[in-house]
Amino acid sequence: MQQSTNTMAIASLVLGIVAIVTLLSAGVFWGCLPIPLICGILAWILGKNAISQVDAGLGNPSDRGMATAGYVMGLIAVVLSVIALCCWGGVMLGIIGIGIFPLWDSMRFSF
Repeated sequence: MQQSTNTMAIASLVLGIVAIVTLLSAGVFWGCLPIPLICGILAWILGKNAISQVDAGLGNPSDRGMATAGYVMGLIAVVLSVIALCCWGGVMLGIIGIGIFPLWDSMRFSF
């Protein structure tokens, strides 16, 4: 009896690809920055579960490559999304700091 393809491995691979593609487009569309983070986390979890199933003998051994690819792409997308969100937060704080810069001149202290 032939084993079927592991659905978690396919889902992990697809979510990993979606996460990487949306991460690359996040430079243009900052509003889609949480999407690669969410897809990356899901790809990471599904890939790990699919690898565990293959190692336990419950899945098709040829699905290990798809699961590993989804796992790695999910991991990369999560790390880069967190870095991008931190950079985005720094830019926003910098814009706020520049916005209140004219107020600094009026806050002179006299002793």
